[in-house]
Amino acid sequence: MDSYGGSLGWALLTGRDADLEPPSAWWRGPVWVKTLLAGSALAVLVGLTYGTWARYLGGTNAPLVFFLLILQIVPPLLVVKRPLTAVRVAAAGVVSAIIAVLFPAEPPLFGPTLSDWPLQVHVLPYLPVLAMTLARTKPGQGRGISIIAVTLAVGVGIAQLPRAGTKTLVWSLIVVAATIAAGYGMQQRRRALEQADAAERTTVEERAKRTSLQERALIARELHDIIGHHLSLIALRTDSARYRVPDVSEAAEEEFRAIGVAAREALDEARRLVGVLRDTEAEPEHEPQPGLAEVPSLIDGCRASGIGIRAEISGGDDVPAMIELAAYRILQEALSNAARHSPGAEVDVEVRREPDGLEILVENGPPTRPAAPSAGDGTGLAGIAERVTLIGGSYAAGPRADGGFRVAVKLALPGVDDA
Repeated sequence: MDSYGGSLGWALLTGRDADLEPPSAWWRGPVWVKTLLAGSALAVLVGLTYGTWARYLGGTNAPLVFFLLILQIVPPLLVVKRPLTAVRVAAAGVVSAIIAVLFPAEPPLFGPTLSDWPLQVHVLPYLPVLAMTLARTKPGQGRGISIIAVTLAVGVGIAQLPRAGTKTLVWSLIVVAATIAAGYGMQQRRRALEQADAAERTTVEERAKRTSLQERALIARELHDIIGHHLSLIALRTDSARYRVPDVSEAAEEEFRAIGVAAREALDEARRLVGVLRDTEAEPEHEPQPGLAEVPSLIDGCRASGIGIRAEISGGDDVPAMIELAAYRILQEALSNAARHSPGAEVDVEVRREPDGLEILVENGPPTRPAAPSAGDGTGLAGIAERVTLIGGSYAAGPRADGGFRVAVKLALPGVDDA
């Protein structure tokens, strides 16, 4: 609303109930309790309103009494579904009551101490309607409703001036001002709750996204370490079959070559998939499977594929499971790297538990035959570096002077400072 006039026109004429915010689910208890409480309050209001107006206007004005009763009872019934309509009906009821107050029965049925009871009767139903409607207004919508409320409060006080002086006017303004403040307070609380709910939803979504990224990173790492390793061995065994298996026919050699090409293509596809899934913020997996106990089986599998390996493994009994998993994956990748880039070379493997950490050394000599073509450098060495970074320790990898390659890793153990 750009102006007070526009806000007032919206509240009286052009506004729609749908323009306001939906009602809040304030009731958390059983429905029957809510129904009982609402019915009891309505019954008390009906009895009080009817009795008061009947005594004030006299028994001969029954149609007017029922008309005023309807105008005061309908707004509380409408306020949940049609709040703006409820405000308009309540305003019409207050205006009608102000007019009725000016024409009491002759002789007046109220004594001096009860002369202001009509004020309380026709204002009481309007107050919760006013507060509940303001609580559902959007920015700028409540000004017109507040203007109507204050104007009606002034009218009620003026109508009671001959009987109660300025007391009714003052109290009417105080009560209406307090009701407006309560309505805006509920509005602010409603917005704060909505913002909190939105923030919570955002947090849940971010947590779910982060969990998804971590799962993707875990899948990527396992895909590379397990599937990539075995595909590398398949390609290596098919390429080296003609050197290891005597009397291989030309047809068999061609078949081995085709299998090797297919294995390398599958390995390249797996690497591309790893690149899609990989996430640099992923955390290390906390439920490891293989460890140092499985390293001999890993080495035996590599030897069966034609890799000459000299291994020395010692002192892994008191290594935590997470460190064992990392060591296994690092060895797996280092051996795969040697098989891919240095076919035919001898490989030396050493795993040693030192007081200040677990040391892993994988060295290979220069290749004795050409390496099979590969698309890209892969992400194996990057995976080793990532694991070392996550766990803590040191990592070095690079070519040797004789054309071979060396991977040296030292993993920090919990409670042990790096040397």
